[in-house]
Amino acid sequence: MSVSYKKGEVIIQQGAHETCAYIIESGRVEVSCMVNEKKTVLAILGQKQLVGEMSLMEDIARSATVTAIEDTKVSVIDRKQFNRLLTENPRKLFPIIKALFERLRTANKNIVLMERSDPQKKKAKQGEKVGTGHIVLTAANESSTMALGSKTVGIGDFPCKVGRTSTIGEDDIFADNDISLKDNTGEPPYNISSNHFLIDRVDGNYIVIDRGSSHGTIVNGTKVEGSCTLDKKVNELVVGAENSPFVFTLEIK
Repeated sequence: MSVSYKKGEVIIQQGAHETCAYIIESGRVEVSCMVNEKKTVLAILGQKQLVGEMSLMEDIARSATVTAIEDTKVSVIDRKQFNRLLTENPRKLFPIIKALFERLRTANKNIVLMERSDPQKKKAKQGEKVGTGHIVLTAANESSTMALGSKTVGIGDFPCKVGRTSTIGEDDIFADNDISLKDNTGEPPYNISSNHFLIDRVDGNYIVIDRGSSHGTIVNGTKVEGSCTLDKKVNELVVGAENSPFVFTLEIK
């Protein structure tokens, strides 16, 4: 079932008890929550992205509010539909399954980070806003151009997930990427992991989060531990270890 929302309408209310998820067909939404009576924007999501997926699995109250920031159309999937699709058309559940995998990756990473000090995360909170438009990802060398498939790619929808091109294609439910990079390493261990890093925009700041990659993500010479803020207009990003050939610039417009 598809439902349309006008700009400014609330799709999900924090604290509500519901058991359905929404796949965004068109438009964009803002995900936010109230912390100490202050609104915090967690993400801006767009077409083909998913919100509210955890309510399919558990009965706790919604943890965030989702508001349409432009006219938006969503597909609604409840538990009954989920069970039916699981039998009749499991492929249609791929976005939900991928979103759950991403949530698990993030949760595992956060558990580790909570057990130790994370200076980069502190830096992210203090970072200045250096842009409010979009990001241009530019290959810095021939290997990176071949991996990206072009010299530059514009990024305007966040979070933007980046990882290695799957040999299975869209049928690979373990890979969930908006930008896929070809790794010409030849054989494992690859420099680029299946789900390597993501770029997000939170409270006007752009951040890079490593998604549990094998060799890590390096931003401006420092390996990302958890997340880091892009605090320059032009930032260097290395996908993989220090000697990885996959080097890019992230320019904030």
